[in-house]
Amino acid sequence: MTPSHPSDADFAAAYSRAWTSEPTQLLEFFAPDGSYTDVAFGATYNGRDEIARFHRWMLKFAPDSAIEFSDACACDGLLYLQWVWSGTFEGALRLPDGSSVESTGAIFSVDGVAACRYAADGKLLSHRDYWDLSTMLRQIGAS
Repeated sequence: MTPSHPSDADFAAAYSRAWTSEPTQLLEFFAPDGSYTDVAFGATYNGRDEIARFHRWMLKFAPDSAIEFSDACACDGLLYLQWVWSGTFEGALRLPDGSSVESTGAIFSVDGVAACRYAADGKLLSHRDYWDLSTMLRQIGAS
């Protein structure tokens, strides 16, 4: 499957599906040297191998992860998306301070915004997620 271009009307839906599937589909949206940054965790993953590693972790944390992107705005190589990430907390969560939270089986749903840059061919050069970690921690019962 060839991903749609960020300026296409179906991009948000296609990108949503890719985030909830196996990493191979997601990686098709990124340039080979693209990056993904989770601002809440202070972590950046460079290149497709590292992005795939992050995505596999995400699916271990919440195997039923669903990410719904909406309100896409793409122009001049910049893309902004609103999103909701929801799922069930099934795997351990390592926090930015090095501590970890064990699975509680709790359901969570958090809002966020993605700020991305893309090349002329539509491949993502960078994707930066901004969201509130404390909201998720409350929802999953972490102290």
